[in-house]
Formats: sequence, structure tokens, C-alpha cells
Amino acid sequence: MKSMTGFGRASVEHDGTRVIAEVRALNQRFFELKLAVPRGWGEHEAEIRKLVQAVVARGRVEVFIKSVALKPPPVRLEVNDKLATLYINELRRMGKRLHLDGDPALDTILNRPEIFHVVEEEADSASAATLGFKALKGALKELDLERIREGKSLQRDFAARVAHIEAALPKIERLAEQSRAEIMENFQKRIRELLNELPVNEKRLYEEASSASQHGDISEEITRLRTHLDGLKALLKRSGQVGKSIEFLLQEINREVNTMGSKSQNAALSQVTVEVKAEAEKMREQVQNVE
Repeated sequence: MKSMTGFGRASVEHDGTRVIAEVRALNQRFFELKLAVPRGWGEHEAEIRKLVQAVVARGRVEVFIKSVALKPPPVRLEVNDKLATLYINELRRMGKRLHLDGDPALDTILNRPEIFHVVEEEADSASAATLGFKALKGALKELDLERIREGKSLQRDFAARVAHIEAALPKIERLAEQSRAEIMENFQKRIRELLNELPVNEKRLYEEASSASQHGDISEEITRLRTHLDGLKALLKRSGQVGKSIEFLLQEINREVNTMGSKSQNAALSQVTVEVKAEAEKMREQVQNVE
């Protein structure tokens, strides 16, 4: 059993580049992936999705990947020789026309940005992507370990609540039988009071009392509840995706408990069914976080 929530982070450095990957998983009924990656990494989206889905089958997953340069990028100087020649020739022509001595100095064109242009070398995107996938795998591994840890905690909590419900069943059976006996006794007593001294058909009276007591019979609900609890315990031991199956069984358990509560004509029995329902409701809340 795994939780649907968790967080993982990893970073990888190589040759002046650090890539950081963070993965956050949230509970959601179906799989959804949200990506925030460096510009130009769109072509890797399908591969990123494949890696994530190999770890997370259900829920909302947010992936953040950031590339950071640890040293200044390499640069090169581009010189527009043709334009520089035009500048110098034009300056010489103007010098002759104005009768100026000497050739134009180099510093006269050094401040011309259209002649000298510093260009940053583009980073190796393939190398950065390789680092990114390595960091992502590390973050996913950390995320999965956290989801497993939380899943084990949920599993222990479920097992404890199932044990509490099972422990309450003998008490429910005893109180239900006691309630049936009280119903029959009260029914017979009331009929005799109404009939007073009139002749009474004992067999017919018993049949009517028995029929009345059936309205409080919850033996079938208890049997089905035990079956659902056995199924739930089996799911708690199973690996893989069990969240939806557990959710279905908890709905059935809740239905049986509600029926028992509606049939109850005994205050003590009603109290026990309320306690059992509280345990089932708590599990229904927690199963929303189970993959």
C-alpha cells in the first residue's frame, strides 16, 4: 500500500551545470501531470511522463526541473570586419578632405557595438537533459520511499480500526439477541393486557411476536459485515493499487452499519453501531490518500 502524497528532491552537478528536480504528489482520483521545465525541454515531455507514471499510477504530480550555471558561460567575440573597414576608409577620406594629419586610431572604432559583439555560447542542451533525467530519477526514488513510509502508517491504522470493528461484533450480536427477546416479551405482555380475560391462541400469539421481532433482526447484516471485513484485511496485505477497492468495501461496510443502526431498538446497541460507524467513516476519509 502506498500513499498518494509525497515529495522528492534531487540535484546533479557536472561540468559547471547543476540541475535540480523536485516532484510533488497530491491525492486525486485520476492521474494528472503538471510540468515546469527549462525552456527548450518540451521535446522531452513524453519521456518525463513515462518515468513519472512508472512510479505514480494515480494522483496529481507536479514536476519542477531547473538548470543552473555554476560558472560564467563561454563567450566569443564577433567582429564585423566589413563594417570596420568601411569606418576606417570613411575616416581616412574625411581626413584627407579636411587636411588632417595621421591615420584614424583604433580606439575610434572600439566603442562601436555594431562592430564588436560579445556572444555567449549556447549551453549543451543534450548534456543538461541527461543531468535532468538523472536528477528526476533521484527525486522520484525519494518520492516513492516517502509514499511507501506513509502507506505503511495508513496500513497500520486501517488494521487497528478493522480490529476494533471486529471486536465490537460479538457485543452487537449479544445486544441484538437481547433486543429480540425484549421485543417478543413486550409484545406478548401488551397483547395479553389488551385481550385481558379473553381466550388467547398461544401459537398465533407467538407467531405474531416472532414476526415483530424480525424487524430488529440484523443477523444478515452482521454476516455481510464480517465478509466485507475479511475482504478488507486481504486488501491491506496486497501490494499495488488498492485504494479504489478499499473505498468500495468501505461503502459496503458503511451501508451494513447504517442498516443495523436503523433496525436497532436498543439504546446500547445503537451506541455500539455509532462507534463502529465512526471507525468506518475515519477509514473512508483516509482511503482518499491511498493509491
